Amino acid sequence: MPKKVYAYGNCYATSEALYHILGGKKSGWEPMYIYTNTMDHWYLRHIETGIILDASRLQFKHPDKVPYDLGEHRDFLTKRPSQWAKPIMIILTWFNKFKNLTEGIPE
Repeated sequence: MPKKVYAYGNCYATSEALYHILGGKKSGWEPMYIYTNTMDHWYLRHIETGIILDASRLQFKHPDKVPYDLGEHRDFLTKRPSQWAKPIMIILTWFNKFKNLTEGIPE
């Protein structure tokens, strides 16, 4: 039986894309950061409800054991969607809604 491979490396861009799609700071979501077993990890947490939104949690061998309680608020590096978040936003939403975001995305 082949060894299971856990993909990783998209948590920052995915969390950033979802943050902007959901409405950014005014929506009540905040970017969160944790360091787990030699890996940085980003996700979103709702300020009022404490609900965790982690679209890339399946990268963990045991996704039900991610120590979200150790997470801390961190701002994203840019205020507007980055070049990594833009393509994800386009894929996750209707293209026309974010058509202006496609400018500057490498092909």
